Amino acid sequence: MSVMEILNDAGQYLHSLPYFPVLHSIHCFATASSLRSQPGAVEFAHEHPLASLAGTLLIVNAGGVLSSLALGNPLIGPFVNPLNTLTAVIFWWLVFFGPADIFFKLYKVKPFQYMLMGARETRRCKKILDGVNAAAKVYTGGQIIPMILVGALGGCSGKFLQTTEESMRKGSSDLSKGEFIQISFVTKASLAIATLYTLSVTGHIPISVPQALLICSAALVTTNLAMALAGLPDPFHPISKVTWKVMSMTSSGVPAKQELTDSKKKE
Repeated sequence: MSVMEILNDAGQYLHSLPYFPVLHSIHCFATASSLRSQPGAVEFAHEHPLASLAGTLLIVNAGGVLSSLALGNPLIGPFVNPLNTLTAVIFWWLVFFGPADIFFKLYKVKPFQYMLMGARETRRCKKILDGVNAAAKVYTGGQIIPMILVGALGGCSGKFLQTTEESMRKGSSDLSKGEFIQISFVTKASLAIATLYTLSVTGHIPISVPQALLICSAALVTTNLAMALAGLPDPFHPISKVTWKVMSMTSSGVPAKQELTDSKKKE
C-alpha cells in the first residue's frame, strides 16, 4: 500500500467520523468553559440563566447560524436536533452550575485542554468542509468565492458572534476588539483551509477531499499546539503584514504613511 493510499484511507475515516457524540460533546464543553472564563460570566449566569444559556447556544451553533444566513436557509436549522441542543444545555449547566465546580476545574488543567484541542480543531476542519460542500450545491457552476466564504464561516463564526454574546452579558461590547477589526488566527486559518477545500472540490488541485481534510486537520492541530506550548507567533502575521504593505501603496508606488509624512514636511 502506497503512502497516498494510506493518507486517503485515513482521510476517508476522518471524513466519515460522526460529530455526535464525541466531537460535539467536546465542542460544547470547551465552548461553555471558554465563555465561563470571561469576566462576569458566572455572576451573569446566576442572575440571568436563560440569557446565559441563549448566549452559549448561539456560540455553540455559530457556524450553522451564519452559514444558514449565507445560504438562505432557516436560521433555526442548527437548533432542530434535540440531542445536539440537549447536549449543549447539559454542558452549560455542568460548567456554570456543576457540583464543586469540578468540570470547569478540569477544563483549566492545561494538558487536558491540549487533548481537547485536537478534537476541536478536527471538528472545525470538518465543519469548514461541510460549508464548502453546502455552498457548492447552492452556488452552482464552480463559483469559488461563495464556497470559500461559506466554508470559512463554518470554522470561525463563533469569533464573529462573540460580540453578540458579550452584548447580552455586559449590555454593550467593545467593537474595537471585534473580529472585523482584529482578525484572529482562527479566521485566517479557516479562510486558508476553505480555499484549499474549494480547490480540491472543484478539481483545481490534484488532491482528493479526504486527503485535504487530513492534511488541514493535522496542520491546524499541530500549529495550535505549537502556539500554545512553544509560544509560536501567528504564522499568518508575515503574510498579513506584506499584504497590508501592498494594499497601502498608492498609485505612485509610495506608501500612504510615507506620503503623509512628506506632505507634513512640505507644510
